[in-house]
Formats: sequence, C-alpha cells, structure tokens
Amino acid sequence: MISLGKLVASCVHEINNPIQGLLTFSHLMQAMVADNQIDPQSIGKFKEYLSIMSTELERCGNIVSGLLSFSRETPRGFADINMNDVIGAVVSLTRHKMELQNIRLTVDLSREILLLRGDTNRLQQCILNLIFNAIEAMPQGGELQVKSRLDENKKRFKVEIHDTGCGIPEENMDHLFDPFFTTKPDGEGTGLGLSIVYGVIKNHGGKIKVHSSPEQG
Repeated sequence: MISLGKLVASCVHEINNPIQGLLTFSHLMQAMVADNQIDPQSIGKFKEYLSIMSTELERCGNIVSGLLSFSRETPRGFADINMNDVIGAVVSLTRHKMELQNIRLTVDLSREILLLRGDTNRLQQCILNLIFNAIEAMPQGGELQVKSRLDENKKRFKVEIHDTGCGIPEENMDHLFDPFFTTKPDGEGTGLGLSIVYGVIKNHGGKIKVHSSPEQG
C-alpha cells in the first residue's frame, strides 16, 4: 500500500497535465463561439481541438482504469496470468514519473507468454516496489531497464530490473530483505518494501537475487 500511495501521487500529476490542456481548449472554443467566429476556418480549429481533447480524455481514462486495477479489492487466490501483462501495467503507470525525473526507460519483454499461477495484485505490488526503489535511487536521472526472459527449457522465466543509481554498499547486501531495514533518513522510509517483495516472490515459488556496485546501480 505504501508504493500504491506513491503511484497515486504520481498519477495525479500525470492526470493534471491533460486536464489543464482540456481547460485551455475549452476556453478557446468558448471564446470563438462568444465572438461569433464560426467560419470554415474556425470549424477546422474546432475539429483539431476536439481531436486533441478526445485523445487526452482517453489518456485520463486509461490512467484511472490502471489505478483501479491496483486498488480494487479482489479475492485472494492464484489464477493463470501472463507476467508480461503484470509488468506492462506497472510500467505504463510509472512511465510519467520516470520522465519527470529524467530517467530513460528501456522495456524488453519476452515475446513468449510467461504463464504462471499467481496473484495479479500482489505481483503488481512486487514489481511496483522494485521500480520505485530504482527510481528513488536515481534522483538526478539515469537509465532503467526492465527485461523478461523465458529460460531454455521453457519451465521458468526471469524478470530483470537494472538501474544506474547510487548502488548498494556491500555491508547492506545481507540486510536488504529484512523487515524495517532502510538506509533512508528517519521518516522517509519504512523498510518494508523489499521485505514485501521477498515474501511475494517466495510465495510464488520464485527466487530473487541482487547484484550491485556503489555508484553503478
């Protein structure tokens, strides 16, 4: 829920941009009507504005729909899901935040379906925590890569998230998944994000590995 709060805050900013654009175009159209400027040229402008407004409204709708999929209470339980769909949903909702922080995103997902029995909401929270951790490690910008691959025997797959952030000191590596362990200043982190990730992955029969070097991500 902690990362969901961050996601909501980020999406509020993303929704605000198209809303401001919609207000601008609606004011322009109102002014044209008030001045009786309804000539062929104005009708062309109207069509242009309406097309842009339609696109922006669709964008807002997609953002809201994505947020609802994260926040909706669903029965606990596993179902057949495609892990690429889980990753894609999270990336879609965090892309704008990366753009604001000057983070260049590269997504390279397997062309094959990564089928597993899993809890979609918990897996979304897992990927969300990992991506937010990467974003927070690059306050001045950087690069973030998200990859997925099916192994050769097609029985397992792996998801990789690479960043060019500040990295993790060697002395902290053994404590990354400990509950309440954090290197953030008091009040800025709960230390629960990665422990939740660890629990979700173990509950799905998976493994998690971390490779890091200071100042290299």
